[in-house]
Amino acid sequence: MLSTDEPVLPTGTSARSGASAAEATESGSFSDRPAPGVLEAETASVAAGLSEAVEVMDRLWRFGGWEVTQTHDSLRPYLLEETYELLDAIQEDDPGAIREELGDLLLQVLFHSRIAEAAGEFSIDDVAAALVAKLVNRSPHLADPAAAGFDPHASVTEKVAAQEKAWEERKTAEKARRSCLDGIAMAQPALALAEKVRSRSAQAGLPDDLIPDDLRIVRLGGPGSAEEQLRIATLEFAATIRGAEDFAEAARGARLPLDADDWHRYWPVGDRRH
Repeated sequence: MLSTDEPVLPTGTSARSGASAAEATESGSFSDRPAPGVLEAETASVAAGLSEAVEVMDRLWRFGGWEVTQTHDSLRPYLLEETYELLDAIQEDDPGAIREELGDLLLQVLFHSRIAEAAGEFSIDDVAAALVAKLVNRSPHLADPAAAGFDPHASVTEKVAAQEKAWEERKTAEKARRSCLDGIAMAQPALALAEKVRSRSAQAGLPDDLIPDDLRIVRLGGPGSAEEQLRIATLEFAATIRGAEDFAEAARGARLPLDADDWHRYWPVGDRRH
């Protein structure tokens, strides 16, 4: 019902599509402005295409059939399937398939937004506005690169490092997270979840020797699936990390960063901490 297997017509080539990412990387700059009127024309074309997609979704909804019987939860299998199909297309390096699967994912965004709009929660406009606000706030170089401390003559590597630093700083200020693990999607596949938990905890200064063996080795053929075993081990590890953070806060009277010694000191092992 959600498949978009119909043939996809070729789209026009934009004025900027002739310059590849590799060419931009070699020049070290993406700041060259397009010719007058080109950017405006491109934006208008994209806006028209997206508006048409939104309008088609509205027409499907107003028909009052299968679409209005769906919920965020009932669409989860489709969202997961379309995501994996896009990953397959990327792995096969098939531009046509990538374009088609991106369209299927866009349908998911439109569908979930329409469900929320019908419930009086938010609309596709709210989704887009929230994305724009996030990107602009976490990318200070968009407004004024010099004022944000970005050197226009820096190498691509230096620009990437500056972007990543600014992004993480702004993200931390926005979220005011209590745990280094806050914001991780716990429903993702176990291997991806384990890697994310390990990455986040390492960034927070957790010593490598505190990582359990169950998160270092994936065991096949035992009782239960390897996926479930790894998920359980990862969730237990995450709970232990949060426990250490809570112990440290209780002992120090504030939620402060932990260094390696702190992690060892407040790490719960049964009823002991070391």
